[in-house]
Amino acid sequence: MIELLKLSKKEKTKNVIKTIIIVIVCSAAISISTAMFLNPLDLYAGGVTGIAQIILHLIGILTGNGINAYMSWLGLLNLILLMPFNILAYFKLSKKYAFYTGISSIVQTIILSFPTFWENLNVFKVDGKYDFIACSIVAGLIGGLCNGLLMRRGATSGGIITLCQYLNIKKGKSVGFINLITSGAIMFMGATISFIDQGENAEFGPAFSIALYTFINFLISSLTVDYVHTAYNKAKLEVVTEKGTEIAEALLKELPHGITIERGIGAFSGREKSVLNVIIQNYETSYYVKIIKEIDQEAFVSVLPCRNIFGKFNQRVIDR
Repeated sequence: MIELLKLSKKEKTKNVIKTIIIVIVCSAAISISTAMFLNPLDLYAGGVTGIAQIILHLIGILTGNGINAYMSWLGLLNLILLMPFNILAYFKLSKKYAFYTGISSIVQTIILSFPTFWENLNVFKVDGKYDFIACSIVAGLIGGLCNGLLMRRGATSGGIITLCQYLNIKKGKSVGFINLITSGAIMFMGATISFIDQGENAEFGPAFSIALYTFINFLISSLTVDYVHTAYNKAKLEVVTEKGTEIAEALLKELPHGITIERGIGAFSGREKSVLNVIIQNYETSYYVKIIKEIDQEAFVSVLPCRNIFGKFNQRVIDR
């Protein structure tokens, strides 16, 4: 058991380093896609970044300097708005989760502080015109994929999606669905700003187009998040072994879920067996199986999807 715990600590260190790399890469990709594919078209990102865009656009309109006059402040304003959610992560989710999300916030701030540089790299700009559909789809795919990967590693890009993560743990709500609802308000505000920016001869057509393309971006992002982020789905783990007591003790020390032990007889061997049943979160499966196999290589392990559970279940934020 001592050797198992040493190996576990070594693997946890590797996982921390791997997670930091993933956080940096995914956060950079999300911010670059926002600056490259959304900002030039006056489309809005989801969550806190979208709120920051709206605030800066409003300031530009009210000061008469133009809707994009203050976009160089996007990174700093985004960081300021992320702070309350990072505090929520620290106190209500986990310190490690908050640490990863803090790294993400810093990466976003750096990249979003230079929006013009990324705008000039937009590959969907031909003869001075942007392909709105392509930009919306690609930005949604990148945002959804990267946010899903971040959540699977115990982090997020911060902001409203952190709140979604909290509600997912406490209430079991779909992260993508909650994010889509909250982003709907941003979509409406974005269309309103587009209408105001047109001035006296304002038309609903351009404003509706902004709302539509923003919605496409949000929808694709949300669906992709739900497809990638399955870490909080439940599974039933059943273990047939002759070392039931040892395995149960090891699992209870390492992970937070209760275990039910039944007694049985192997039909081929005629020997007494222990049957362990435990409900776990999907991302914990590899940890459980590793511990089981370290103790009993001959253990038979089956994993079944668990759609609904009723009763007490210790669900925690991913802690890589």
